[in-house]
This record gives sequence, structure tokens and C-alpha cells, in this order.
Amino acid sequence: MRIWGIAIVAWSAVLQAQTSSARPLAARLEPDSVMRGRRHRAAQVFSDGILLLRARPDLDLAADGFRQDAFFYYYTGIANTTGDVLAIDGKTGASWLFVSPDRPMRRAGLEPELLPGPDAATRLGVEHVVDGAELEPFLSERAGALLYYAEDRIAGQEMPAALVSHEAPRAPLWLQIILSRWPRFTAQDAQMRVDSLMAVQSDREQAALRSAATATVVALNAGMRAIRPNARQRQVEAAVEDACWGAGAHGSAFWPWAMAGENAIFPRPFSSLGVYDHLDTTMRAGDLVRLDVGCEWEHYGGDLGRTVPVSGHYDDAQRETWTIFVAAYQAGARLLKSGVTVDQVFDAWRSELLRHRASARTSLAQHAIDAWSTRERVPFWQVHTTNLRAGFAYSPLQAGTTINFEPIASVDGQAFFLEDMYLITPSGSELLTPGVPYSAADIESAMR
Repeated sequence: MRIWGIAIVAWSAVLQAQTSSARPLAARLEPDSVMRGRRHRAAQVFSDGILLLRARPDLDLAADGFRQDAFFYYYTGIANTTGDVLAIDGKTGASWLFVSPDRPMRRAGLEPELLPGPDAATRLGVEHVVDGAELEPFLSERAGALLYYAEDRIAGQEMPAALVSHEAPRAPLWLQIILSRWPRFTAQDAQMRVDSLMAVQSDREQAALRSAATATVVALNAGMRAIRPNARQRQVEAAVEDACWGAGAHGSAFWPWAMAGENAIFPRPFSSLGVYDHLDTTMRAGDLVRLDVGCEWEHYGGDLGRTVPVSGHYDDAQRETWTIFVAAYQAGARLLKSGVTVDQVFDAWRSELLRHRASARTSLAQHAIDAWSTRERVPFWQVHTTNLRAGFAYSPLQAGTTINFEPIASVDGQAFFLEDMYLITPSGSELLTPGVPYSAADIESAMR
């Protein structure tokens, strides 16, 4: 309790010492013209309603730094503010930013100096920057409109089912309050549609992703070298995190997954998000590890992975199965280009698997080919976008989009996984994560 008391006293002193020393708006990755273009496109897509996006409201004492909500950041470029609300009015095409100048974090100088009025509107290129108190009359005047929302987070149900809107039970708590106050509003989750608007990236975004990818290659190789019998999962995670910082990145884009044995079989890795030890375990010889890592650069994330043998060597069945898995992966990767559908990528994957059916020697490889060539039996096989967040990949693929080709599969109690980052071009794709081994022999060599 004494530690908290000291902290509270120190915090109070900070608040009293400054009212005009708030941080200026940080330099944004994109110029105002790009930001205005993004909001204009969103207004066109959501012309029948209002897109509401909220800055991340929570602070995490245990985190290495504040991470802004990806959707809010994409449309404002403001990295260090909490709780502010952006409204893109599809009917008028205008955007409104509702800010709260008297919030303690802002008064303490830990958030940007962002006072309501025309000066802030000019600096941000937003039509209206107003006090947060103006959100109530803004909504009152538009009661009955369709509210679109998107949040970059994974969250369980925030309130008991009996206390939330029956029409939008998954809406976040702040939106539930709006729906309760103005029952004429309807709400719709727009996450997938906003993902599609973010898919094609600017030159500056692509540059940030290239840097993230380069750092991520370093981190994955460090993780592979840390894997060995009797190592703890946490040791591998620490090696990856350290390598991200050492490569100049802002730590990891997501906490590393170094899931060994049965923990690597989907959907089990998802449970790591809800347990205190992240499924930490001692790695055992003979097991395979899903090593899935990403470093962050200018808010943009890398994402890369391999299947790694704990012992440093694949056994005969694992080696044959992995070799076939890699061949199928590369067949799908060769097809990546603008205009190609995700289904076509899967068809290339399946055709290459079946080509090995007659020559497969081990039962593990035979079972894998039989299972993995049917889409319903590999439900986590995926292609996804990568930018400020991992999002849904839409078919057909578009030039200027960074995607991850990520087949996820398991067979006979063993998990197999491979993932790279690609920039889609009109004529093909550019591998953004070169320098990571594919073959069993090269992975074994890289571990030494």
C-alpha cells in the first residue's frame, strides 16, 4: 500500500505542475492528404450511417508502452491519446473528433496538446475537432441512424446478456451505453469492411512493413536457436522479444507463440491468451514447436513462423511430412498475385499434396495428405492481411496488399505450420521475409 501511496502523491504533483506542457502532436506516418483520403473513402463505404471509432481507453501498467487502437490510428494518425472518439458521418462526408482536454492524462502532459477548435482541425485535417461533451448533442441530432463500429481487440462478453442490446450483443461497452441512451440507434460490426479499406497500403506503410519484416526474420532465427530439449517456452519467448528490440523494432507486434507438442495443435494456442502462464511448458525431445513471431515497426507488425523440432532433428516421419508440407506451401505461394482468389491458392496447395500421395512412405505423411487435401479438415488454413493488425484477406487479392500465407494443420497429434509475409504485385508477389530456412536440413542447421 505504501508503494501505491507514493505513486499517488507523485501523480498528484505532476498534475499540479503542468497545464500547458502537454506533448505536441507527434509527427504522423502519413501526410494530411492521405488521412483525408482515408476518411473520405470510409464515408463513401458507410454512406448510410456513421462510423464510430474510439481511441483505446485503457492503460496497462505491465505493458512496454501504449498501443493505440489500430482503426482509430489509421484514420487519425494520433498514437498517444485515450478515449477520444472519431465519427465519420457517411451522409455529409464530414469527420468529427471528440476530445476531452481536461482528462488527467492530457493535463499531465502524457497525451498530445489537442484543444478543441479550428487550430486542431487544421493541424489534423479533420473538419471538426470539438470538446468531448459535444458527442451527446451530435448523437441526439442523429438518433435513429445506423452506427458502424470496429475495435482492434479480442474481448469476451463485457456485460451479462440480459444487460446488453439484443440487436448488437457483441458491441463494446461504450457503444452499449449509447444504444441504451438512444434506443432508436442500430449498430453493426464493421470490422471486416474496415479491414478491407486498410488492405491496400501506401508507400510509407509498405516501408514500415518491410522494416518490421526484416526485424522479424532476425527474431525468428533467434527463437529457433533457443529451442532445445528441457528449455522452457518462456525462454524462447524472451529470446524472440530481445531480438526484436536488438533489431531496432519496438518490441514484438504480438507476444511470441512458441507452442510445443499438443499446445501447438489448433485451436489450443488461442487458449494461451486467457491463461496466466501463456501455456508455458518444458520442451521435450520428439515434439514439434509452432514458432510464430512478429516485431513491430512504426505501429506496423511483422508475422512469420516455422515448425521447429525440439531435439534439433526431425524424425523420419516428421521429416517426410514437413517436406511435403513445404512443397504444398511453395506451390500455393507461387500463385500469389493480384486477382488470384484464396480458393485458387488452396487448390494449388491441394494439388501438390496429392501429387505426393503415391510416393509417401510413412503413415504420418499419408494421413496428412489425406486430411490436408480437404478444406473442411484444415479449418485454420488461412491467408490474412498484415498492416496495423492482422485482418481478413479478401478475394481476389489486390496489388499493394501485404498478406501472410499461413497454412495451419495437424495430424496424428502433431502440428505443422509455416508462414511468410508477401507484398502482392500485379504480376506476382514479393517475399518480405527472406533469410528463413524452409527445408528440414536447413532448419536443423539454423538451430545450431
